[in-house]
Amino acid sequence: MRAFRTPLTTVTGLLASIAAAEVMIVDNDTPTPLQVLMPLSAGIKVLGISTVLGDYDVDAATYEAASCLTPGNLSACIPVYKGAAQPLLLTNDTYQQWQQLYGSIVWQGCWAGDYASPVPTNATYNYDENTGAVQWIMDSVKTSKENVTIVAAGTMTNLALALAQWPEMAEKVKLVIMGGYVDGQIAQATGGDFTNDLYTDFNLMLDPEAAQVALSAPWRELVIVGNISSQIYPTQELFDEIVTVSGGLTAISQNSTFGYVKETVGNGTLPAFNLPFWDEVASFIATYPDLVTESYDAYVSVDTSYASPFYGNLRIVPADLRPKKGVRTSKAKLVTGIDVERFYGNVVNALVRDWSSYCSTGRSTSLMNN
Repeated sequence: MRAFRTPLTTVTGLLASIAAAEVMIVDNDTPTPLQVLMPLSAGIKVLGISTVLGDYDVDAATYEAASCLTPGNLSACIPVYKGAAQPLLLTNDTYQQWQQLYGSIVWQGCWAGDYASPVPTNATYNYDENTGAVQWIMDSVKTSKENVTIVAAGTMTNLALALAQWPEMAEKVKLVIMGGYVDGQIAQATGGDFTNDLYTDFNLMLDPEAAQVALSAPWRELVIVGNISSQIYPTQELFDEIVTVSGGLTAISQNSTFGYVKETVGNGTLPAFNLPFWDEVASFIATYPDLVTESYDAYVSVDTSYASPFYGNLRIVPADLRPKKGVRTSKAKLVTGIDVERFYGNVVNALVRDWSSYCSTGRSTSLMNN
C-alpha cells in the first residue's frame, strides 16, 4: 500500500509552498469539511462560509455548511452566512424550457423534479441570521488587512451581486472556482450519463449571467480548476491509509475526535457511487498554488445567450483573439494538473486531526498512529 501519510518534513514543505492567501472565504452550494480543513491545516484562516443555491436549495446548503463544521466544533470561530436563493435571471421554468430546446442535462440539482431537501424535519443549525452572505463577503474583503482568496465551488450568484454593488472588490481578491470545463463534447457524447455529468458545467449553467459577471471581472488573480477536478477520486488505497494512520476502524468508531475520519471513510470501504474530489481539489489549489504542475493562461467569458446550445458554458480564447469590444473577458489560469500524491497526503493530514480545541487555541493536533 502506498503511504499518503504527511510527515513533519512534508508538512513543512507544504507550508512553504503557500502563497499570499492568508485568509480564505468558502462560497459554495454543498460545503464539505475538507474545503475548510485543508486551508486550516496549512495555517490559513477561514473567515467563514457563504452559501448559495445549486446542488441544494440555499437553506439546505446552509444546513450542510453548519453540519460540516460540527465534528470539529469549528462553528465557534467559523461563521456561516446564507446567500442567494435564486439566480439573477433564470427561473426553474426557463431552465427547463431551455433544455426542451437544446437537450437535457443529467444533473438538475435543486431544480430536479424529484429533488428532496436533505434537511431533517425540525433540524436546528447555526448560521448568522443578521447578515446576508453578499454583504458579509463585501465587508470581509473591505476590512481584511490580509490578502483574501475566495474559493467559489457553487453558482456565482453571491459574487455577481457583490460585484454589482462594489465592482472594485475584484481587484482585491484572488478567485479560485470549481468549474469551467472545456473540450468535453466527445466525452459527453460517448461516455454515458455519469461522464456526461462530469463535463457539464452545472455551477455556471444554473446562473450563466452571474457566472459571466463574476468570471469577466478584473480579479487580482483568477484561477479556474476546470477539468482536473473531475479526474481525482477517493480511492480504496486512500481510505486504507486513513484507517491505518487512525489506528483502525475500532479506534475511529470509539473516539469522537475522529469525527471527520468516520464521516469520510464510514466502514472503510468506498461507497458504490463514488464522486470526484471536486470542491476539495479547488481548496487544495487555493491553499497550495505551488503544487499546480500544469496550467495555461487564456481569456475567458461565459455564453449568456439563451438562444445558444452553449448557454452557461465557458468560452476561452488566446490573448490576441479576445474581443476588444462587446463581450467582456478576463485573463485566467486554467489548471490541468496538480501533485496528486501531495493532494492525497493533505487529505490524510487534514482529516486525521483533533480539531476540537482549534477555535479556542488556533491549533489542531495530529492523530496519526505513528
